[in-house]
Amino acid sequence: MQISQEPIDAQRAHVSVTLEKSDYEGRCVDSLKAHRKQAQMPGFRKGKIPMGLIRKQYGKSVLADELNKLLAEALQKHVEENKLDVLGNPIPSETLEDSGDWDNPDTFTFHYEIGLAPEIKLDLKKAKFTRNTIPVDKKAIDGRIKDMQRQHGQVNDVEVAGDKDMLLGTFVQLDENGEILEGGIENRSSISLEFVEDKKTAKKLVGAKLNDVIVLDPQKVSQGHDDLARMLGITHDQAQALKGEFKFGVEEIKRLDEHTVNKELFDKIYPKGEVKDLKTFKSKIEKDLEEYFDRDAEWVFRRRFVVDLLDYMKIKLPDAFLKRWIMLTNEKPVTPEQLENEFAGYADSLRWQLVQKEVMSALDMKVTAEELEAEAFKYIGAQYAQYGMPMDEETMSNVAKSMLAKEEERRRIADVIIERKVVDHLKTLVTIKEKSISYEKFAELAAEVK
Repeated sequence: MQISQEPIDAQRAHVSVTLEKSDYEGRCVDSLKAHRKQAQMPGFRKGKIPMGLIRKQYGKSVLADELNKLLAEALQKHVEENKLDVLGNPIPSETLEDSGDWDNPDTFTFHYEIGLAPEIKLDLKKAKFTRNTIPVDKKAIDGRIKDMQRQHGQVNDVEVAGDKDMLLGTFVQLDENGEILEGGIENRSSISLEFVEDKKTAKKLVGAKLNDVIVLDPQKVSQGHDDLARMLGITHDQAQALKGEFKFGVEEIKRLDEHTVNKELFDKIYPKGEVKDLKTFKSKIEKDLEEYFDRDAEWVFRRRFVVDLLDYMKIKLPDAFLKRWIMLTNEKPVTPEQLENEFAGYADSLRWQLVQKEVMSALDMKVTAEELEAEAFKYIGAQYAQYGMPMDEETMSNVAKSMLAKEEERRRIADVIIERKVVDHLKTLVTIKEKSISYEKFAELAAEVK
């Protein structure tokens, strides 16, 4: 057996493997003998079929199988012995032609192409990044208090609609003559007047009384097609095509009376007796908002940091090789159009994997069993808290162990820990400047990275 490697360019190479008859003949004979033991053929007892017949029936397929096994072993050994950092797997060469006679097997030569990973340099002293922060100002504190007043307020029935009330009633579709459309849409739903932006429609609704019937365009009281579909109980496609007016019969009017800012509200938000006056209340809200905004700022920064860091590092990949490799090896068929549309995202994901691998290697970074359990514990606690379902430590520990027993979940949690550690380290290698921006601007940036 002979293996040679010749460069194509800086990130691709040809690997040629030449196999002599002596390399594969013994393996083929052993495989044919195994086939003979199991083969069945009319006129012969099991295991007694002449080897010539076995060779005639199975010879080429056995030869192909054994050559493929030898080639896989040879390529793997070549990569390991030469300490090659390859991307994907070797694929057949596009330009070099394999040689060998399958009818009279002797010497075979196979040519492959390999993609070589780029060198990842972590010298990032000149790299500069911005971490956007949100100031906790009077507007933010007052807004949070207003949210708490609404959250702990009371919904009451009223007889006349105000500009922030909710109307409950039935939508009935009308035809072009203003009559009820036979077989049309009819659905009981609600309208939040606070979010009706069309002034003409809002004027119709504010001041409405119980049992009033109002003709309106439902698109003017919804926030886009998804909201319209939910409001009318129809599909998204139907909502997109919908035209014309509906009548809306007012059946209930709900008003949220905000909770007064007093000690009762303080005790509903914080442990009883902890807050005694408005000044302390605002101070605690300010502290809570600082922590909340900082978590949000860090989340957005970390998501953006990875993207911006990859742009800065300009890691070059053997795109032509990777595209061929994906087309040849992907489990599901991929069209050239799909590949072009999705390749940029795939390439960035691969670049980030290479950066993570380099950092982990440089720091000898590992994920311990204790870290896995702690992360699973935290994840489960957050999930159950989201639905208002607190759990005791013993139950959470059992659920965490059950989760980690599943390989896919274990790998997912390990990936979360690794990414956090890698980003933490990379942050120490670059310059990060903080910039204070408005909450509205921050919300726009956050929406972009979700």
